Amino acid sequence: MLLHLSSLLIFTISLANCQTCSFSKSAVNASWTVAQNGTLQISYQNNGISNNQWTAIGFGPDMYNQQVIVLMVQNNQVSIRTGSTSGHAPPTFSSQNSANLQNVNYSGTTINATISVPLNFNGVNLGGCQTWNFVQTGPLHNGQMEPHTSRPDQVNNVCASQCV
Repeated sequence: MLLHLSSLLIFTISLANCQTCSFSKSAVNASWTVAQNGTLQISYQNNGISNNQWTAIGFGPDMYNQQVIVLMVQNNQVSIRTGSTSGHAPPTFSSQNSANLQNVNYSGTTINATISVPLNFNGVNLGGCQTWNFVQTGPLHNGQMEPHTSRPDQVNNVCASQCV
């Protein structure tokens, strides 16, 4: 009986120390760490995105007041925009991006990029525990975002500061 209780205690402690530092579903693979300079580094891959489409990561439990990072492919070039949502509509983009693209490569239908984001991202503490949302793709029409083509994948309780 004592052995069983100690095994249960060890299992419970190991669950408490679990951290979510990656995501993989369908075309999107992402992992993240906090760099020595205190920024959040997100390695992002989407192997199902075509020209004139977008993909995104959103921070928050729902589409209202969510902070977003959007990668857009136009003319076979990748750009990044940051902004916020206020409901089920395209985000309002910031005049200055709060995220930087590094080591970006787009070939065929695959984006590989490293995204550098401050831990205090537009008023959201990404070092604390947040809900992250991954949008596979959505179309761009004349450079404007159209609604995403599938339901975003939600990952609850991402505590990025534990990913070092």
